[in-house]
Amino acid sequence: MPPHRYVLLNLIRKLDQLFDGLRFRMIRVAGRTKPIQVKIATYRGFGRADCFFLQGRVLIRKSIRNKPFQTAWQQLVDSYHRLHTDEIPRARLRIMLDDREFETDTDQEGYFTLYQTISPPLESSADPWKSVKIELLETPWGPLASFASTKILIPPSGARFGVITDLDDTIIHTGVTSPLKWEVLYNTLFKSAARRKVYEEVAAFFRAIKAGPESNGFNPIFYVSNSPRNIHDLVKKYLRLHKLPKGPLLLRDIGIPYKLHTRDYSHKKESILRILETFPELPFILVGDSGEKDPYLYYEIAERYPGRILAILIRDVQHLRRLRRLKPLLEKARTPAIELFETYQQAALLASAHGFLDLAYFHQLCVEGK
Repeated sequence: MPPHRYVLLNLIRKLDQLFDGLRFRMIRVAGRTKPIQVKIATYRGFGRADCFFLQGRVLIRKSIRNKPFQTAWQQLVDSYHRLHTDEIPRARLRIMLDDREFETDTDQEGYFTLYQTISPPLESSADPWKSVKIELLETPWGPLASFASTKILIPPSGARFGVITDLDDTIIHTGVTSPLKWEVLYNTLFKSAARRKVYEEVAAFFRAIKAGPESNGFNPIFYVSNSPRNIHDLVKKYLRLHKLPKGPLLLRDIGIPYKLHTRDYSHKKESILRILETFPELPFILVGDSGEKDPYLYYEIAERYPGRILAILIRDVQHLRRLRRLKPLLEKARTPAIELFETYQQAALLASAHGFLDLAYFHQLCVEGK
């Protein structure tokens, strides 16, 4: 990154910290005269018997309807409340998993991140989802009562592979190739979860690949996207409404980046590498689209972890110029090859040819979903 960009980004970051500090002091003064309602925003975590990864955020509670069917105006008001957050830095939390307890603090943006070893390891369980309770212990105002719960995915030992998939224009129609990304803004700000476009057979595909070739397995699915964490509740509801498999949802912080020293800093890359390193014995299938940089990132990861990536499946967004740029990489990639599909019927055929799913079960799910 050129030196002048470092200076500019550092200046923007300092201004952002200044305004956050002023707003924080105003809320703190207001909190002396009236109760402050605090919310612990939780995200699903993942891990093994001997370690886990968990993130969340502590915020001033705001009223968000988050109903499946809303008018454009109601959705815009909800979007404003999601994006305009009042976070609580330097808050202390207690994380409770089975009979284990851990403590952690929030950063300047109100986020907490816990990558914690567990000793002795957790006992094996038939349920791959472990319940986690979170308690707010301390804030800059003193103690404020707030509790939350979430789940941590610990894949069973019988899992054959894991699936890491993008969301925007892979599962959810977002419009990242639209001019000036106007369609992205419109879909994000004005459309509720039930009004977003559903790609045909997408739920059947991911449910079938999760079940595997015997149709009764459990292959974990991880959703990794550059969408902002602020819309986590909206995306989670979208996945649930359209019957996509339950899985950890790793979204991006849209604040000013603190890691300015690295040129190729990427939330998506970091998240995928963390998943691969958490499950070193599990191979993965990567699913994305040709609208952005998924094929290039996935190929880079396959090169970095030889033998760990079983397949790279890319949804063709039918953008001629982007496909032309992608052609040299398609010709270069061999192990694994980058395979394009236009529909999830085609994706299921590709996955079936690799032995990842039962095609008859996929067709059964398609019929049930209609």
